Amino acid sequence: MTGRLQRKEIIQAEYRKLMLQAAERVIVRRGFRSATMDEIAREAGFSKATLYKYYRNKGQIFLGIILQYIEDIKDRLQAIQVSGLAPEDKLQEMILAVIEIQNSKENISRLLLQDPSLREFAHRLFAPARKDSSREFQQALKIFNARREEILQSGCRVMVEGIEQGKFKAAEPEMLLHYVWALLEGLMHTRFWRKEKISPREEARRAFEFLMKGIGRDTLQKGAKS
Repeated sequence: MTGRLQRKEIIQAEYRKLMLQAAERVIVRRGFRSATMDEIAREAGFSKATLYKYYRNKGQIFLGIILQYIEDIKDRLQAIQVSGLAPEDKLQEMILAVIEIQNSKENISRLLLQDPSLREFAHRLFAPARKDSSREFQQALKIFNARREEILQSGCRVMVEGIEQGKFKAAEPEMLLHYVWALLEGLMHTRFWRKEKISPREEARRAFEFLMKGIGRDTLQKGAKS
């Protein structure tokens, strides 16, 4: 019985993954408002009835896309954090992981900026809790915040390792992580308009180098003129 249940859960998880991937393609192609459950079912290769067994509407599907995104980041960063790499190497690999996952969701991110109906939906999800928020939204927000906290904990542990080993500046780990995350969010929002296209690995290298060295000139003494 246990074996059958496990196989069923694996199959259901794979179905959900295929449905979410298909939904991303349809939403990017048609826009959130114009996309239909019929189109998503056809794109995924399932009947509409099967799709409705897993997701009642487009809103639930988009929630699934967002939660899968944050789950992917959490899994990648936790694996890096417990690896045997040096703290500075862990940081660079974490930066790379976030950039790669963001790149894989680039079309959805772009659509969030361009599609008013999708922006409105996302705002309802991530705005402060309201009395009229549905249980579905509240549950999604609870899961999102829990995964986000796990991501922050993984990052903070790497910051602590680096500080203790003298690799990072002696400062509050949360503050250091704040600036790392701010840089990554900036990269996510500006890459749409940058003319230069570089690989995730090269972008991670540049971001890591910037974080470790900053923009100050080593030869410029305090109070000296350039």
